[in-house]
Amino acid sequence: MMLYNMVDDDEPLHQLEFIDVLERLGVAYHFETEINNILENHYKNIIKVDKLKGSEKDLYATSLEFRLLRQHGFHVSTDVFDRFVDEMGNFKQILSVDIKGVLSLYEASFLSMEDESILEKAREFSIEILKEYVREKNENDEMLMLINHALELPLHWRMPRWEALWFIKAYETTHNMIPSLLHFAKLDFNMVQAIHLEELKQASRWDINCIDNLPDYMKISFLGLFNFVNELAFDILKGRDHHIHSYIRKVWTDYCKAGLKEAKWYYSGYKPSVEEYLENAWVSISAPVMLLHSYFLIPNPMTNRDLELLKEYPHLLRLSSMIFRLADDLGTSKREKEVGDVAKAIECYMNEHKGCEEEEACEHVRSLISKTWKKMNEEAINSGFSQNFKDMCVNLARTAVWCYKEGDGYSDEDLIETNNTISSILFEPIPTTSSSLSLCS
Repeated sequence: MMLYNMVDDDEPLHQLEFIDVLERLGVAYHFETEINNILENHYKNIIKVDKLKGSEKDLYATSLEFRLLRQHGFHVSTDVFDRFVDEMGNFKQILSVDIKGVLSLYEASFLSMEDESILEKAREFSIEILKEYVREKNENDEMLMLINHALELPLHWRMPRWEALWFIKAYETTHNMIPSLLHFAKLDFNMVQAIHLEELKQASRWDINCIDNLPDYMKISFLGLFNFVNELAFDILKGRDHHIHSYIRKVWTDYCKAGLKEAKWYYSGYKPSVEEYLENAWVSISAPVMLLHSYFLIPNPMTNRDLELLKEYPHLLRLSSMIFRLADDLGTSKREKEVGDVAKAIECYMNEHKGCEEEEACEHVRSLISKTWKKMNEEAINSGFSQNFKDMCVNLARTAVWCYKEGDGYSDEDLIETNNTISSILFEPIPTTSSSLSLCS
């Protein structure tokens, strides 16, 4: 296979670049074993070089390697960036001429954990340089396209399927595009899209079957849920010998209780503090429900230990849910306040800080999102759950950031861009050339 040969390239930087392209095209899952082996060798080499004389990689290669290793669960140290800072601890200004390296540094900075000040400085430094590049650049070149895309939302915060759709189109115009790889990515996107469509049909079948015979929407919803839970529990018992009814019952009970508490707050006029609100709101956003069900539906080495941890909501699940809640509040607060809903994090903050402007409250929520991402980055590496489940938690947070970045992307029909993107991902196949392109070397 040509793809295998290219992943197996002896040049370390070429390996990393190709892995990055595979991931952004959405096809890396076909090569998980090869990719993990390559990254493991890179990680071992970092440790070995560290002990000897230090690395000689440039900013671009160092940042790319750091980002990919952390994304794949390797606890690589931020010490790799020490040689790029001056005696004052600031990134050297001479680096600003390496715009490709600065962009790579910017993307790497979003894999930061708590108390990693060098990555905070990396983000500030790179954002300033990249924005200056955008202001001064006139021609619409390849690098400018990538920078604008990155400044809109960093790669680590992007929903994978959305990124694949965008990058397939962008990759088609790059100078080093591989036609057979592009063709493969388009075919894969369309095949995954077809699978998603079939799943949508399956998910909606209870409403279709029952709508003519049942009296109201509450009963339809209840029966749909009842059927789904029982079918899922039966399949897990039959196929994996685990009783999961109690876990599903608990997560739905907690979700309903959280919604009831918010309803009581709203109708009584009670104004919770930000802390009190968020302690309930990360549950009411329904993310724990989605993640628990996802755990049972994706390939996982299911263990009793994991199940008991899930029952009490492990940190990884809580952090993903918190990002979902905060992103939702940032995007929907204004609209829901107009139609009448419980006070969100922004209103709670303004109630606590009298005289506070709405933009200041929004900035506080943005800072909470950034801090929570740092915690989740660390938890995604240290958690004992399977990589599949860790990816699921991170991807849910990414989906929320994307869905609410311009407002209420879930229920506001006026957000044309959001609706169009969802339609493109789910319903519009990417055109492929009629010519037969071989994937063989």
